[in-house]
Amino acid sequence: MSRRSVLRTGLEARITSATALRRAGRAAGVVLLAGALALGAAIAVPGAASATTTGTTPAPVTGRPYGGSPNKEARLVAAEDQRIYNVRALASAARWSGLAVSQPYRLATGSSYTLVLVARGSAYTIDDLRALAPSTFVRQPDGSWLLSENIVVENGATLRLASPDGLHIHLESNHDGFVSIVTQAGNLQVVGSAKSPVTIDAWDPQSGEADTTTSDGRAYVRVQGGSATLKYATFQDLGFWSGSTGGVALTGTDLSTIDQTSGDQAGAAARTSKDVFGNAILPTGALPSVQGSSASAGAYSYVSALVQHVTFDGNAFGLFLTSADGVTMSNSRIEHSRIDGLVLHRYVTNSTFTSVRSTDNAVDGIKMTRASTGVVFSQVTANDNGRNGVTINGGALAGGPNAVGMPTTTYGNNSLTDSTASDNGRYGIEVLGGRNVRVNGSTADRNQMGIVVGQGAAAVVVRNNVVRDSTQNGIGVLDGASDTEITDNTVSGAAIGVYLRDSARTAVDDNRVTSARSHGITAVGTATGSSVTDNTLSGRGTSAVDLARSDGVRQAQNDTVEWHSTKPLLVTLRSIFQPLTVLWLVLLLIVLIAAIGGVRRRRRGESGEHPYLKQAPLSSFTRGVVDPVTLGLPPVPSRAAHAADHSGEPAPTVG
Repeated sequence: MSRRSVLRTGLEARITSATALRRAGRAAGVVLLAGALALGAAIAVPGAASATTTGTTPAPVTGRPYGGSPNKEARLVAAEDQRIYNVRALASAARWSGLAVSQPYRLATGSSYTLVLVARGSAYTIDDLRALAPSTFVRQPDGSWLLSENIVVENGATLRLASPDGLHIHLESNHDGFVSIVTQAGNLQVVGSAKSPVTIDAWDPQSGEADTTTSDGRAYVRVQGGSATLKYATFQDLGFWSGSTGGVALTGTDLSTIDQTSGDQAGAAARTSKDVFGNAILPTGALPSVQGSSASAGAYSYVSALVQHVTFDGNAFGLFLTSADGVTMSNSRIEHSRIDGLVLHRYVTNSTFTSVRSTDNAVDGIKMTRASTGVVFSQVTANDNGRNGVTINGGALAGGPNAVGMPTTTYGNNSLTDSTASDNGRYGIEVLGGRNVRVNGSTADRNQMGIVVGQGAAAVVVRNNVVRDSTQNGIGVLDGASDTEITDNTVSGAAIGVYLRDSARTAVDDNRVTSARSHGITAVGTATGSSVTDNTLSGRGTSAVDLARSDGVRQAQNDTVEWHSTKPLLVTLRSIFQPLTVLWLVLLLIVLIAAIGGVRRRRRGESGEHPYLKQAPLSSFTRGVVDPVTLGLPPVPSRAAHAADHSGEPAPTVG
């Protein structure tokens, strides 16, 4: 093989190698570009990183289920309401007809009897009950008393249940029926002492045990209008289904003042007059046969009450209040209620509850529903309840025009101070709607959320509270709440210390959050005019202050030195890179890889392909110019000699 062939073969090999390298580089660049674009898309898509970390919404907590018979118990409540209406109407009709009712009397109402205590200057006592109802108020061998007929205390009358030796009254209650003590604008006094308390319970004389079954109704106590004084007493295993029949109920104004059939109060009185003069009004003493009647009810004033050193145990509702003014309750316990513990159901005003424990109730420990104002809870304890520890609802009764003409105004001026709400199934303290509510100096431990403000509540102050070990958020401001102040609170052990969602003008200032597991403070949705300032945050999670999903929040001077970030790599990249940034970085990376590849090839002695390699001159394929003399050939004349030989020749002519 000639030298020229060898050189050509080597050159072709180098060209082939360079071409292969160039093609491989282009393929690697394409693969790199595709991978980088895919990574950029994953980083740039909103929510791509968070989609895998979003937990499922927990099921709503409604408390422990009620174990009675809803349909049957509702019918029994309606029958009790009818009986109370009848008693009121018959008493009114008797007065209108001129019948003397200056002495206690008995009414036959449906399948039971009702002893009516009329107005008089002195209170009715245990001795009076023995004289008026010798066959239905009977002393038992153990010294307790069994009451087996209903008692109604009329306006101007007072029933005082007290004894220096202590007193235990069983209200008959079994599958055949139950009895109750009800005042109609009268007064009830149940007064014991620390050494000699009074106990009232629902009792089944056949089994000799307390009646714990609500499906067939259960004995109860109700103060309707007038006043109640309860001291050193225990009310246990009473009531069923509704607030008014729920155990011990302090209720005020009854708005049902017209006949239920015709709607005419005067007509109702006329229809009952025959019953009044017939068999409905009966003397005290021995019981005759039962007669029935029907009539309407009257209206009564607000109820007031003094409750001190009283225990409510195992009732349907522990203590139920509605249309009450000036209630004072202190040093009392409510526990094991079938529904809620302490209930303030509408129109409870100017009332104070101090040193009240409401624990282990099926739903809420303390529940204040709408339309109550001027209520103060101080040093109360609401632990181990099925739903919330304390619920304060100040929302409007209606959102617009409505059938019964309820107002659309909100309610407020209520406060909870120096209290405890721990180990509840849902929230420790919940404020719903209303205005000017204060939650100060309280403790909420081991709840789903410690303190929650929501449903449009306005001007709520949450200050100087301690919230520990919440499974979700320590303090939450949610769903339309506005002008909320979250200040000087200590939150530890929650997933999120303070959580804001769709709440305007919320000030989160000077709080201390420790041992948080996700974020110290989070805001989601609209948060116009809100601020997060001067908070001290420590814990482990993706970020100390999470405001990326909200707008309108101002943050400043938050101490996050002790916060340990656990933000996932993809989330970090997404926060740094934008789509255009990713594309430029990919291009730069390709250039860098190509440059590095060239450097490495030069170090290995490889050279890159010259862009004009295929157009190289022929001389590049030889060793250079060869002298003909060395090959035995005559020398090549020089260009100067050739010019001298032709210098004398005439120039050629054209033409």
